[in-house]
Amino acid sequence: MPVVYPVIERIAQELYTRLSVLAEDTSTAETKVSEVIRPKRFEDYTPKHLQIVMKLGASAIVPELMCPGNPPAIAREQTINLHLHVMPSELDANPLDELEQQFIADVIDAVTTTQNDWHTFGGLAIDAEWRDQEDIAGDGGPDGITLPIAITYRTDEGNPYNVRA
Repeated sequence: MPVVYPVIERIAQELYTRLSVLAEDTSTAETKVSEVIRPKRFEDYTPKHLQIVMKLGASAIVPELMCPGNPPAIAREQTINLHLHVMPSELDANPLDELEQQFIADVIDAVTTTQNDWHTFGGLAIDAEWRDQEDIAGDGGPDGITLPIAITYRTDEGNPYNVRA
């Protein structure tokens, strides 16, 4: 019997699939991503140049998008943080801002160009929007950018596996 995942996990898997295209040899993006990872509990990964680390962030109920019914539908906004590590060699002559902005543009392009209704993640979500970027600072200075995406979705109140329109 196949494993059934909650709606938010299916959305996260779709986002991961879209980002993974950037790590394939056949990618036509300017940024050649080294890897896309979703950390495991005991996995110890080392940030490296052009790596994407995907982590679920804050989740909040969206009262104005709740729907009455039997069962009622609950709406949530889930933030997924994409940590885009940019750590070029000290010999790289390209400005760091240029590398970061190219990386951000390629990530947004990979997530949004799969279809005109990219923000629904295959009918699993109501909407998605990019949020304010934040710098990632490490021991030796800047290590990249965190690019949050907030995804709004609806499920049955007592069944997070069932998508509600």
